[in-house]
Amino acid sequence: MEALIRYYARNIFVLALSMMFIVSWLGSSVAMANGLVNTGTSGSLGYIYRSTNYSSGDYDNQHLLKANIDNTFFIWRNWFITGSSSLVFSQEQTTSESGENDTFSTTGQLGFSVLPQSSTPFVFSYSRSDSRVNSDFKFSSENNAASLDDNVVNDSLVLHQSLLGKGYRLKVRYSDDQFNSSLRGRYGASKLGLSGLLRGSSSVLRASITQKDEVTYDKVDRKTRSARMNHNYTGFQQTTISTVFSSSQIQQTLPTTSINNSSLTKYDVTLNQASMFLTWRSLDKKMTVTSGLRFSGIDSAVSRSLADSSSTALSANLGLVYRLTQNLTVNASSTRVVNEFAGGESTVAQDKIGLNYRSDGIQIGHYAYDWRLGADLGRREDDGKESNNSTFSLGHGIGRKWTFARSQQIYVRGSQDYSINSLIEKVRQRLSHRVSLGWKQSLAGITRRMQLQMSDQRDLGDETMLQTLSVDVDQQMQLTRRIKLNGSLNYQLTNYQYAGSSDEVSSSDTSVASIDGSLSYINPFSVAGLVFTSNYRYTQSVVTLQRDQTAQQTWSNKLNYRVGKIDVSLQYLYREARKISYNGIYFNVKRVF
Repeated sequence: MEALIRYYARNIFVLALSMMFIVSWLGSSVAMANGLVNTGTSGSLGYIYRSTNYSSGDYDNQHLLKANIDNTFFIWRNWFITGSSSLVFSQEQTTSESGENDTFSTTGQLGFSVLPQSSTPFVFSYSRSDSRVNSDFKFSSENNAASLDDNVVNDSLVLHQSLLGKGYRLKVRYSDDQFNSSLRGRYGASKLGLSGLLRGSSSVLRASITQKDEVTYDKVDRKTRSARMNHNYTGFQQTTISTVFSSSQIQQTLPTTSINNSSLTKYDVTLNQASMFLTWRSLDKKMTVTSGLRFSGIDSAVSRSLADSSSTALSANLGLVYRLTQNLTVNASSTRVVNEFAGGESTVAQDKIGLNYRSDGIQIGHYAYDWRLGADLGRREDDGKESNNSTFSLGHGIGRKWTFARSQQIYVRGSQDYSINSLIEKVRQRLSHRVSLGWKQSLAGITRRMQLQMSDQRDLGDETMLQTLSVDVDQQMQLTRRIKLNGSLNYQLTNYQYAGSSDEVSSSDTSVASIDGSLSYINPFSVAGLVFTSNYRYTQSVVTLQRDQTAQQTWSNKLNYRVGKIDVSLQYLYREARKISYNGIYFNVKRVF
């Protein structure tokens, strides 16, 4: 049946595509006389050249020529049949020190929709591509060398029929994608699916069923069947309920070749899942309750295995968030998980309750002050082993802004945080400090910004410490109406100290510095349609512990000229990383019609 569908689709495609291009040449009057009206013809012709030279002496040059023609049409009336067709040609040649590679490809596509504005639209799409590769490269396997020359023909077919109505939608979709390669043989996949949607006044139901048959280029035969249903209910004023059911089965056959014999290995995996989530919110929006229930089961079988395997997992959770005041929030959660597998059963239970407070901004003279507090208590039981944990955190910060002459602004902020965490008889106390200083200036066409940040985080009673310093400076300048210049400087230093296995204190310093600059010039030399852009970036990173220092830089210059329907661009790119560099030249010209 599939072969018959592909046979008729190819013949329809060739006939209809020929008619499309004949109509585009004969004119609209002849087209209307035959009932086929061409509503638009467009296309482009382009050439791309790429040349790359490496410091090692390697190189590669690429020439790419590409052309395409696109048509849109309708038959008799635009509500009866509408469609489109396209034809694409490309020729590519790549030359390197290892050899030469030539590729030629042609792709044709035809698609149309029958009664597109009705409640029963039918869509047809077919495309065929033919690509040929002639290469000097060889694939070596042990003592044998095989040619990489290849000729691949790809046929792609898509059909889907829809039924649309008020509050419902049903669609049947079939797709077939087949490849015929002189190097890898025949492979491809076909897919058949049914999907639907039913929308009520307070609920939405979505469902889909799909079957896919696939043969890969390495001769793996795979069959996949899946079904899914999703239901969302919002009929209650304060509650939403979401339910999901899904099931999938994968049957896979792999060719297995050993020294003594050649046989097939079959895999069969089935996955079933079901979940339900509920959310309730009070009318005053102070309390939110969430709950969820989830089930999953996996069954797998292997033909060459002595035993099959299966496992199931069931989890349930309940959460609550209550806002006592605008600043004070209480939260609680509970989770239960039960896993069953061939070797036995495991259970995990977790409970947690927490409190969070964040103050409003408090004005102290010209300064703005705020503080925050958080506390959590938790319990975990894993297969009968119980553990408790608790966390307490307290922090505060203060900051101020100064404005000068309406064009400059200076701001400073400092913050301090303390936290204590207790887990399985181990207590960790952490103290953190952060300071930031910034300056910003905005003038006519010029924007400058500078920011300095320092932080220190250390564990009390331990040798662990993390310190960072970062500096960011950038400037944007609109020199003239057509010239724009941007630049930035970024530096970050990180110092990490920790106690090793032998209680010796180790230290690692990492610094990263980068410089960026860009120039944009519109219509240089008063040539309309010409744009010049230049970008430069330099980055250097140093890791003292590994005694590693790396530097890389990139410089790109691009000229783009557009006049009428012709677009021409020329780009030079230089890149260097780890003392390996290369130069690249890119030229592109395109004519649109």
